Formats: sequence, C-alpha cells, structure tokens
Amino acid sequence: MKFGKLLFFTLALSVLFSCVKHEVIPAPIPKVTLISKFTGTINGVSVEYNEGVDNYTCIPTQDKNLLTSPSLSSAIYYSEILSSTYKNAIRIGLGKVNWDAGTSSDPSLSVFNSFFTTSSNILPHYKDNCMPGFNVKYTDEVGTIYTSRDTSSQFQNIKFSNMIQESDPNGDYSKFLCTFNCYVYYASGPAPAVGLDSIQIQNGQFKGWFKK
Repeated sequence: MKFGKLLFFTLALSVLFSCVKHEVIPAPIPKVTLISKFTGTINGVSVEYNEGVDNYTCIPTQDKNLLTSPSLSSAIYYSEILSSTYKNAIRIGLGKVNWDAGTSSDPSLSVFNSFFTTSSNILPHYKDNCMPGFNVKYTDEVGTIYTSRDTSSQFQNIKFSNMIQESDPNGDYSKFLCTFNCYVYYASGPAPAVGLDSIQIQNGQFKGWFKK
C-alpha cells in the first residue's frame, strides 16, 4: 500500500514539473560603445572637448549625391564634436565613397567598411570639397567658421588610426582616431578680429566615428 502511494506521488510530481514552462532568455542585443573626444592647440590655446562634458557629443552625418543607375552615386562622411551649450565645435569630413544606388540608397556594409580602411583614406589629401579627400571645419566661441584649404601653403598632415568597425540595431559605425595639423581659414559667420582670418590647429586628435 505504501509503495502504491509513493508511486502515485512520484507520478503526480512528474506531471506537475513537466507542465512548468521554462523561461527563454533572449540573446543579448549588441550595443556599440561610442565615446568622442577632441584635444589640440588652436591659435596657441589648448582645447579639449569631451563626450558628455558641457553637453559635447559626436554627431555623424552624410552628404549623399544619389544618381540613377548605371551612374555611380557618392557620399561624403562627416563627424562633428559639438555642444548644445557652447558654439565651439570641430568637424572633419572624408569622401567620397561610390556605389550603385539602383540597388540601395546606401552603400553596402562591405563597401562602407572597405572605404575607411583603404590606404588612400588612412592618409588622405586635404581637399576643400572632400571629393575625394579630407577637410576640417572649426567653429569658434562666437560662431565664426573656419575651414581648411587644399591650396594652403602652410604645413598640414592627416592620419587615421585605431579604426574599429562595429554594428548594432541603431546602425553601422566606423570608429577612429584622427590626428592632424593644419591651418583653417575664415569661411563664414561673424567677421574675425584683424589678423585672425586664419588660425593654426596643432596636434589635433579627434576621437569619433562615421555612420553609414
């Protein structure tokens, strides 16, 4: 009799546990860590913009020229460290990537990634319109805008390094460290003070990202 009761309870527990639904834990969603920073000497003054400090952050943008296939479309990629509190900002641009927009309004991920890792884009030339080449735009404390010039007679160099390419549900990114030296020249905004129609950027280090 005792054996029968034990068997009954064993069977009951087996049925009970077999009905318990096991929790399915979803796989973690990837999240790209994005932290920007700029340091350098601008017009003889040490400058530093840090992600999250004084509302500074990095904003990536694209300037696309979409053409009908079989003509190739193109895009220039920009990355700007700016603040919602202060006017001081710095932006770099690199272009141009080409692709057939007949298949997609954006270049494929492989084309996007390859563009930033080619030797000609790791050590690009200065070019006013980034087609192809590199450009710097600096905005001072009153909103005066200065840009680099490919015809500048002053020393200028540029190098991209620490290139890391990652993706998450929010997009595809090409993270980088950009080091450069150049002069930037008055372009627009409030007129600069006499003798400040051009200013020097020394030992610029821009840590940011481009977005597809």
